[in-house]
Amino acid sequence: MASARIRGLLFSLLAATFMSGCGGDANSPPPLQATASSSVGCSKGEGYQHTTLGYHLCFPTGWISRDYTAEPGAGGAVSVVVFGPPSAVPSHVPASGSFTPPIEVRVVAGPKDQVETSLAPGNEVSQTRVAAIAADKIVVTTSGPASGAVIIVFEHQTNTYEIEKAPGGDDAAFQLVLDSFAFPSS
Repeated sequence: MASARIRGLLFSLLAATFMSGCGGDANSPPPLQATASSSVGCSKGEGYQHTTLGYHLCFPTGWISRDYTAEPGAGGAVSVVVFGPPSAVPSHVPASGSFTPPIEVRVVAGPKDQVETSLAPGNEVSQTRVAAIAADKIVVTTSGPASGAVIIVFEHQTNTYEIEKAPGGDDAAFQLVLDSFAFPSS
């Protein structure tokens, strides 16, 4: 997953820089391993609810979800959950780093402007809404393997959410995730 690998590296470097300036891991939140909950009712597709962060969404029938928060490449994210056909979502992130999930929901601690400084430059940015929250839609237009990826970035409480569709990914599946993405209070 080239774009996520680059972001993961950037986040790892940012986290290492931040942590070295703060004197250790005492202030960093632990990763939030999620368990899927089927309590989400979806008229179209399968339901997923992150049991710790509380967000819920629908994804296409026949797809699966997998939590990669504790996997290498999570880049210091609070949570990383991917969605896709079983053949595209392995049990563990491959060591080669060439994994590109069809749809990824990454949650990073901190404000979105810190995250966007590495995502927006050179790419097309427009505004949208997700879960009734103002969000930025970043279409990766720079050349490279991430070209064509779409990343929706928004802030909720003290975390930044990134919902990413891989280059050439399924537009209808991505729209289903975006349209159904919600928090219990929204």
